[in-house]
Amino acid sequence: MKDHLFEIWFSLRVGVAEPGFIPLLEQYSPYELFSMGEDAVAELPCDERLKQALCDKNLEESHRIQRYCRTNDVGILFWQDQEYPSVLRMLKDPPLLLYYKGRLPNFNRDLCISVVGTRTMSEYGKRMAYKIGYELSAVGTVVVSGLALGVDAVAAAGAIAAGGCTVAVLGCGIDVVYPAAHKPLMDEIIRRGAVMTEYPPATRPLGFHFPQRNRIISGLSQGTVVVEAGKGSGALITAKTAIAQGRDIFAVPGNVGDENTSGTNQLISEGAGVVLKPADILENYSFLYRDTLQMSRLAAAEMKSELDDAVLERLSVYVKRSDTARKTDTPPSSKTPAHPEPKAKQGRTASPKKERPHPSSEAVETRGKIPPTETTNARPVPPSVPRAGDLSEEVLASLSEIQRGIFNALPLDHAVAVDYLMKEGFSMSEIMSSMTMLEIKGLVVALPGGLFSRK
Repeated sequence: MKDHLFEIWFSLRVGVAEPGFIPLLEQYSPYELFSMGEDAVAELPCDERLKQALCDKNLEESHRIQRYCRTNDVGILFWQDQEYPSVLRMLKDPPLLLYYKGRLPNFNRDLCISVVGTRTMSEYGKRMAYKIGYELSAVGTVVVSGLALGVDAVAAAGAIAAGGCTVAVLGCGIDVVYPAAHKPLMDEIIRRGAVMTEYPPATRPLGFHFPQRNRIISGLSQGTVVVEAGKGSGALITAKTAIAQGRDIFAVPGNVGDENTSGTNQLISEGAGVVLKPADILENYSFLYRDTLQMSRLAAAEMKSELDDAVLERLSVYVKRSDTARKTDTPPSSKTPAHPEPKAKQGRTASPKKERPHPSSEAVETRGKIPPTETTNARPVPPSVPRAGDLSEEVLASLSEIQRGIFNALPLDHAVAVDYLMKEGFSMSEIMSSMTMLEIKGLVVALPGGLFSRK
């Protein structure tokens, strides 16, 4: 295994989603940057934060990570490595270093399609996610996902059932399984494809990691398919990232008026390709990838791609149904114990139809708060009032007008993405700066997938 000690050191100094490293690596190697004195570092073409970080020559953490990777068969792809995917190198904010386990496909040759969507699925969405994953994989497409609950996991399971290659991009360290229930799925993906992440080992799945992770999912893929997503769904963040990267967007249409498909229908109205069957995706690439796609296998795959719940059970893929499918959560595996529905917090508006993630599937908590939930209901709410016992008039009175307006715009009973708040008339800078202050004051919490919720 190649020695990446100084590459690891450099990546720890740069951080994640920071494109400022590119001018440096165009002139110097990581070892040369490590060897520089403070005077030389001061002349480098980068910002002051990175200059200060590069003056830290401590290699202890880098040695620890390198030992872990060697002991646990974790590969490393550095931005300058020949094996690094060129499709990522072309991004404006490419990952500097990727940790991976398994067998990497040839990202520069194979057709890669990402399949994303909501955590809370209808039966129709579940069948379509599995069918798309199965048929794409059967003809030689690499199915890319995020290992998340719902569409991501079901599509990956379909790809595995077809005997193909699938890749999952994590929002945490390579040694962290999130959600924890997907350990069998992750193991099977590693056996048949690869799991990768830009986060160092032992990194927990914090909320802001997932929007950063999404740019890699879409960046690896020639096209992104959104199966089911409400207007506040994190899957739409991936879709918009893909659009900004110049990738193709596809969406599965749904009933007009259904909250779970409002986002996908909106994408279609804005020009996304309509997917009624996987062939609708493949016809866009069959000529360009004629040397790697085996389209002759499609007819046979179409006869075998109906949903197989036994596959989901074997891989411990937990499917949380939308309100239109059922009102209670029942995990597919009989080995998973049932859990009672949590009681609504005092003063919190609770809908009897609103579901919460199954506790066993969200074992890793974020910042000590509740696990993330998928946004499916984005609607205006009345001005907020302090909840008895934990929010006081003084705290709300200390907010600026914009902070109070953003807090008032947050729904009482579910999390929302930044896009939801932007539609309320707030700018991105206003939202992010206000969220920081609202978190400090203990009024909101950031959740995985780029979502925010009241505490």
